[in-house]
Amino acid sequence: DLYDPNALTLPAFPPELEARRGDGRFSDEELRGARQGYYAMVSEVDHHVGRILDHLDARGIAENTIVVFTSDHGEWLGEHLDYGKGYPGHDQVTRVPLLVRWPGGAGAGKCVSRVVEALDVLPTLLEAAAIQRPYELQGTSLLPDLRGEADSGPGCAITEMAAGEDHWKTLRMEGLRYVVESSGEEALFDLESDPQAYLDVAADPAYAGRLQEARLTLLQRLLARERPT
Repeated sequence: DLYDPNALTLPAFPPELEARRGDGRFSDEELRGARQGYYAMVSEVDHHVGRILDHLDARGIAENTIVVFTSDHGEWLGEHLDYGKGYPGHDQVTRVPLLVRWPGGAGAGKCVSRVVEALDVLPTLLEAAAIQRPYELQGTSLLPDLRGEADSGPGCAITEMAAGEDHWKTLRMEGLRYVVESSGEEALFDLESDPQAYLDVAADPAYAGRLQEARLTLLQRLLARERPT
């Protein structure tokens, strides 16, 4: 009840998807209802995070505690005429909150726009707590970012799935999403001109250079996984 469904905005679909909507699936009423429910759940999580922070204050340990708030995935919420999460890992489902409170270690209000991965959270916490990281641990510590030092890490993120006959990887770079399937089929989305990723530009000659860059970056990331620490 915190949210009036009639006041919530709806996605702007391209014509070919707009034509597939109707009074049934993905109607305006359904989309607004999905958003109302989702925003309500976000508010509930926010309430209980507040309880945890209040408890840290009451215990007198807030200034000696690192707090990280993140999520494993997002939600299409009707974008691309879909709900939930999955292929090809659009920003709606892979771009998640990553908030860090590190008293004495990170200045308040700092925003880092570089692309990072969930894999980076664990090595960050280990380094902040002066715990030696296992040699096999993936990910890059984000402490330099939190301290306001030079950016560290590759500046891109991989989402992947291998289940049955479906194998795919997607690489999120600055302003780009590159997708490749085990069949060799590729897709490329220019998120600067097309933030919702509705137009695949992989076959556009104007993007040949950026497509090659994305392929090389993904290959380098995969090779780096095999490199001894």
